[in-house]
Amino acid sequence: MGDKKKILMIDDVALNHAMARSVLEDNYELYEAISGEEGFGILKKIIPDLILLDVVMPEMNGMEVLKKLKSIPAYKEIPVIFLTADTSPEAEVEGFQLGIVDYIVKPFVPMVMKKRIETQIELAQYQKHLEDSVKEKIKEMEQMYDLMTVSFAGLVESRDGVTGVHLKNTSFYFSVFISHLKTLPKYKDYLPASVVRKACRSAPLHDVGKIAIKDSVLQKPASLSNEEYENMKLHAVIGGDLFDYLKERIPDKEFATIASQIAKSHHERWDGRGYPNGLKGEEIPLLARIMSIVDVYDAMTSERPYKEPVSHEKTMTFIAANSGTQFDPDLVEEFLNISNVIKECLDSKEQMIEKKQYFSTMKYRSMQ
Repeated sequence: MGDKKKILMIDDVALNHAMARSVLEDNYELYEAISGEEGFGILKKIIPDLILLDVVMPEMNGMEVLKKLKSIPAYKEIPVIFLTADTSPEAEVEGFQLGIVDYIVKPFVPMVMKKRIETQIELAQYQKHLEDSVKEKIKEMEQMYDLMTVSFAGLVESRDGVTGVHLKNTSFYFSVFISHLKTLPKYKDYLPASVVRKACRSAPLHDVGKIAIKDSVLQKPASLSNEEYENMKLHAVIGGDLFDYLKERIPDKEFATIASQIAKSHHERWDGRGYPNGLKGEEIPLLARIMSIVDVYDAMTSERPYKEPVSHEKTMTFIAANSGTQFDPDLVEEFLNISNVIKECLDSKEQMIEKKQYFSTMKYRSMQ
């Protein structure tokens, strides 16, 4: 019984149920309802492989039941066959437009009924298999993209041994911060799942342009001169241009756009005094505004050849003090709201980064 496909029949005529039972019960697990309301009650307990639905019923007719089925995500993919004596083209067209897969005309012809049901269940299973295969392939591609991204971030690490660690740290904080923001009414429409996923994948690449910066600038163990600082600022332009170039050549243009926005604009300032384009306020892409906060947080809390790390508390005080000038004030407020979570991330970043399994070239340094 448990291996049989499940069919839910919704029909207000007892004789129709008896006829269907005689045709189907040997091969299928049949559930019966005499109204739409009773049918939805059964659906709360089991998800059938197919629904047989009478068109003409009191209170809630078949068209109304079908519309409700298609409006509920858990039920919308269940194939529905109409049971009807109305063979008019208009009724048939309306049914197909609402999402039925077939019609069975009353009075039932047993072999025809059985074959139509069998065909539609097989088609639904085949469709589900295809969808599952596509989802699996997409998952494999997503994993490949993630691995390539973090591995490339590891290659950047070879330039100075600091940038790579910074890329990893900021991607960690970025993921935590954006996961908080996407739950808030103000941001949820701007941060759907696909954008969040691609933004998190882009985060380790926000400083990728530094790979083209001169060694004498990138590896300098002291403060930069004005000329050197201007050279360093080019990394935002280079990173943005790289992803703009890729956008014309890869299928996932949304990813390239997001990566370009983050790489190019994460050093812009809310007051317009940032670089490279002097954008101001909401002219700066939201994802870049998010990155600018976590970028500064990691830079301040991390040790550098020319400085000691700043405490979490002092860093948060700095970020709060620069709300409305360097940073988006609304984002600063939310960053401060999750201060305890960020502090936990700071304390556990080494373990989290190790778990990410970034490719690192640091082990080859001793061989050169």
